[in-house]
Amino acid sequence: MARCPGEEGVSEIIGVMLLVGVTVLAVAVVAAVLLSGPHPDEIPRATIVAGNESGRLALVHEGGDPLGAGEYRVYIDAGSGLADATDAFSKPAGGVWSIGGTLVYNGAGTPERVVVTAVSGGGETILAEPDFRGGAAGFSPDPAEPGVIDIPAPTPERIVISPGIGDNIEIGNTGNEKDFDFAAKIERDDIVRVDLIVYNYDELRNTPDQKITSVHAYEMTKNTVLDYYYNRTLQITGAIGKANDQLSITIIAYNTTGVTASQTVLSTLQG
Repeated sequence: MARCPGEEGVSEIIGVMLLVGVTVLAVAVVAAVLLSGPHPDEIPRATIVAGNESGRLALVHEGGDPLGAGEYRVYIDAGSGLADATDAFSKPAGGVWSIGGTLVYNGAGTPERVVVTAVSGGGETILAEPDFRGGAAGFSPDPAEPGVIDIPAPTPERIVISPGIGDNIEIGNTGNEKDFDFAAKIERDDIVRVDLIVYNYDELRNTPDQKITSVHAYEMTKNTVLDYYYNRTLQITGAIGKANDQLSITIIAYNTTGVTASQTVLSTLQG
């Protein structure tokens, strides 16, 4: 069979075009397979700090992504290693832990370590591990959280109580001599409430549950003359104790986010 001049060149061009077309099709198929797969879940980020709410561990959401039910876990080490204690915490309002929300620990034991994780894509990532310092202020922000400024928590020394540690409380048995004016100086401008709790430290706890029956708790009144002072007058004689008894006196200061500081002293009644 006779060939027309140039047929060989046309065949080569068609072969190259077919090869390019097959290559492009293969790339398109691979890209479609890769891109059609599920995208990895985005890991939430949140700033979690720990505080002391009436003697109980409280975790506060201070910024970042909201966390719904099942999107976070809280692990507590109460001396036997970390264990999932999410169900031992109070539930957030509306089922979503968002900025300003607080979870309070209602479980057994005293927490020594707390770890908050984010649950995403079938796995867990550590979200925060607030550092427990002990004492009244209790906890501090997670020092390892990137982009978070570590603001020192208030220390017990910010509250000055009258009477002081080991001081005597002079009382009598008649009229106003039975009363004592408790005072607290708290040099903070964000205080919204101050509570006074007094009980007889020497009271015998003879009941099976060792209940202390002499507990008196009151809200203190802000002094209108002296800045940063709070006062409460209580009748001591016959109500709380007698001469030579020791009184446990606790002052708890609150701001809009919860407990900001507290202090406890022991003082002796002198009749």
